[in-house]
Amino acid sequence: MRIGTFSDGITRAVAVERDGSWYPLAGGPEAERAAILAALADPDAALASLEEVSLPSGFAPVMPFVPARDPFCLGKNYRLHAEEFARFNGDEEAVPAAPVVFTKSTGALCGPTDPLVVAPALAAGLDYEAELGVVIGRGGEAIAAEDALSHVAGYSVVNDTTARDLQRAHTQWYLAKSLPSATPWGPVIVTPDELEPFSERRIGAEVNGEARQDSRLGRMIFSVAEAIASISRVVILQPGDLISMGTPSGVGVGFDPPRFLADGDEVACFIEGIGELRNRVLVREPVASAAAGPG
Repeated sequence: MRIGTFSDGITRAVAVERDGSWYPLAGGPEAERAAILAALADPDAALASLEEVSLPSGFAPVMPFVPARDPFCLGKNYRLHAEEFARFNGDEEAVPAAPVVFTKSTGALCGPTDPLVVAPALAAGLDYEAELGVVIGRGGEAIAAEDALSHVAGYSVVNDTTARDLQRAHTQWYLAKSLPSATPWGPVIVTPDELEPFSERRIGAEVNGEARQDSRLGRMIFSVAEAIASISRVVILQPGDLISMGTPSGVGVGFDPPRFLADGDEVACFIEGIGELRNRVLVREPVASAAAGPG
């Protein structure tokens, strides 16, 4: 099943794909996060409750929902990226022995086609990172790796946008990863069966049409199951938590000299079987931010 939140700029609707068309869920404008999680938990019931009329033209995917708390993220989770990052960061050891887990602000999240408006003072080292997003459907603590995938509701695409100068200056990564409304995710969430064979699915990124990242989900150092087991050993996972699984090599900082994003650049991040994010960088002082919308 494929599910997402759609808008025509005025009205929003949670919709499910059936036979290539998108249909809004029946039941009115309940919180998007709750509606999506309920549908992912029981796809048969969701499909049975679809409205008879498909979404009108003009509706496009927006951010699926706003998580209730900061997303979890994995760093250095592809070997070649771990090596390119070690060269940038001066790390003695490139490949981590355990998952590198950090968080970023929910305020950093935005939609799959939203402009990435970044203030000039924060845009000197702006980088892209195509990543697999994991949506937790069933919470728990100390989840065993062999049981972890039963806690996954679905998968999505994340661009873990990063300010590399801030990442180096502050050592810890929260500020560098939390540029306001500059981390797109979506365009939809797909149930795990939609991504089989999982390990062979391509993940990558393009900048202005030029291929920069191209890998496979099976090349992650730590699997989705291992990430869930590691995080839940310390933090009780909750339904609707978002985990971003790390990025392959080919990010801007991996080039010599680095090839960071600039004003006007268009960055596209994709995962085969899910879809793509396509966002234009706008380096300018942002206007006062609006509310993130219903969650």
